[in-house]
Amino acid sequence: MRPIRRGRGDRDRDRSAAVTDPDFPFLTLDDAARLRALTRDAFAERGVETHIQGDYLQAADGERFPLRNLFATCQDAGSGERAWRRTIRDHVTRVIDLRDLPGPADLPVEELLAHAAVLVCAEDSLGTTAPFGYRRPLGGDLVELLAHDGPGCVTYLDDDQVARAGAAALRAAGVEHLLTEPFGDLHDVSTPQSGRFIALAGRSVHTASRLLTLDDVLRRATGTSRTPDGVLVAVPNRHQLVFHRPEDAALLGVVHGMLKFTVAGYESGTGPVSPHLYWRPPGGGPLEQLTRLDGDVIRVRIQGRFAEIVERLVGGHPPPPR
Repeated sequence: MRPIRRGRGDRDRDRSAAVTDPDFPFLTLDDAARLRALTRDAFAERGVETHIQGDYLQAADGERFPLRNLFATCQDAGSGERAWRRTIRDHVTRVIDLRDLPGPADLPVEELLAHAAVLVCAEDSLGTTAPFGYRRPLGGDLVELLAHDGPGCVTYLDDDQVARAGAAALRAAGVEHLLTEPFGDLHDVSTPQSGRFIALAGRSVHTASRLLTLDDVLRRATGTSRTPDGVLVAVPNRHQLVFHRPEDAALLGVVHGMLKFTVAGYESGTGPVSPHLYWRPPGGGPLEQLTRLDGDVIRVRIQGRFAEIVERLVGGHPPPPR
């Protein structure tokens, strides 16, 4: 199966003469440099001097201000500097204001439970996993973390904060809150080769974390949670959950189409989670990661139980009774 190359999407081809920024492949070098300068100036206006460090700004006290989500939002806002300045100033104002609010360590247990959240993230995005010994592996590079969904900011909880309220109680409250979040919109996506898959897209930053309640998503989207041949899933960014129930010989076309869609959503979306595809076996269980990163290329690996399903469906053998 043809691999997918990261960092060169349709937007890059539209401006083939432009060189993309290594930290933000959805921006040109010039645009990224201008956005970094505008963000540094906005922090300085609020009395916080920072230095540019690639994909983040660093204050004198060592605090880091990531830029990835902000720059993706600026891109969505348009290419005019006026829109960029407004977006950046609004963002910096929120960041500075949040510094004065109490963090999870200062909140009572009742407050932690009242605003508990469960989040799906890629383990390698954490920098270090040392503060999150309680984390729950989901399969591949994905893990579940607990968080506090405060005003304007979602903050991961560390081991000490989780110990105060209890991991089980926080997770139960987090799942309950997840199910009450705005669901988002379902999009039926056709692949260039053959087949279709479904993308759930929402304004909620918890949309991708509905992977943790996938059966509920399947029931809402298709009327049933049954997955006799498992289900393909992807979480490109925090606003998207992509899935497909294998059913026929279009499966390989769906795999390629989903991967292309996922990489594009990961590269250019706000709140990137993972560029990879996963398969949840029939009956549930840990996810199996179907792709791997080889340099700047993502390759599909079809093996094990999933390979047997591909061989049966694509090879023309009839599926078992459903």
